[in-house]
Amino acid sequence: MNLSTTYLGLQLKNPIVVASSGLTKNVDNIKKCEQTGAGAVVMKSLFEEQIRAEGTAVAGSTMMHPEAYEYVRAELEMQYGPREYAKTLSEAKKSVSIPIIASINCHSDKWWLNYAKQLQDAGADALELNVYVLPFDGTKSGAEIENMYLQVLKAVLAQVSIPVSIKLSPYFTSFGNFAKQLDRNGAKGLVLFNRFIQPDINLKDMTPNVKAAFDDPIGFMHALRWVALLSDKVALDLAASGNIRTADDVIKQILAGAAVVQVASVLYKEGMNAIQTMCDGIEAWMKTKGYDSIADYYGKLSTTGDAKDESFIRAQFIKTMTGIE
Repeated sequence: MNLSTTYLGLQLKNPIVVASSGLTKNVDNIKKCEQTGAGAVVMKSLFEEQIRAEGTAVAGSTMMHPEAYEYVRAELEMQYGPREYAKTLSEAKKSVSIPIIASINCHSDKWWLNYAKQLQDAGADALELNVYVLPFDGTKSGAEIENMYLQVLKAVLAQVSIPVSIKLSPYFTSFGNFAKQLDRNGAKGLVLFNRFIQPDINLKDMTPNVKAAFDDPIGFMHALRWVALLSDKVALDLAASGNIRTADDVIKQILAGAAVVQVASVLYKEGMNAIQTMCDGIEAWMKTKGYDSIADYYGKLSTTGDAKDESFIRAQFIKTMTGIE
């Protein structure tokens, strides 16, 4: 069985990519990803705040309370700064043969552009921009928010020649239109979708806190819908992300039109051998269907295929759900 695929112009031995996480933060971890069967890795993100910490006018530009800024800077510097990140990337490239995608977590088009070029020079096969602008103040329109993403993309593309993908949240008014804008402006891939730390409230002491959302079945379905809707509308490679834990999950996303899937939470829960388990399951399913390669069924159930009915379009209950009002 041939599980090979292409993503961002890169040849992968299979469609399972280890997502940006602690699982890809150092050379040893990246080597383990390759040894356990990953098709590629996305390095743990380099945060814009880490790069800001190396600037000379940081405190006045972070829009943080000074104490919060010092805390964030200390936390980030304990991990690794931009130079250490590039060094880790360079060493990892010498140690593995699978593609390594560098990742920058950012929300502006300044501070870190030179580092995008440095990551390319360090050997990154591609660059993933993990962009999120929270429109919390209500002063910017949806078009203005979208333009901020486009400016980030354009600024990076002016500095690098390697493929650039964007990891997005689903929170856009007209997501299909925005995806097409990113396509027209030079992005080579979209990762659908980002998951965030969510706010909560502790009722006992009436204080706000945050918690990670690692178990998110709704996120899987949301990615499945938009992969299917976009796969024939844009030239971008689509990577599905969110609650992908089994071979069946991977197969569904490929049928919808995903070039690859990104996984992390299942590897934390079940261990790195889950990669091989998923690959074995994909091969077993392909055998039952008579498929020799992923190309045989890639996008077969996107909105260009037999599923051109309303399955991916309708978002409300329909008559087929009898007895429900």
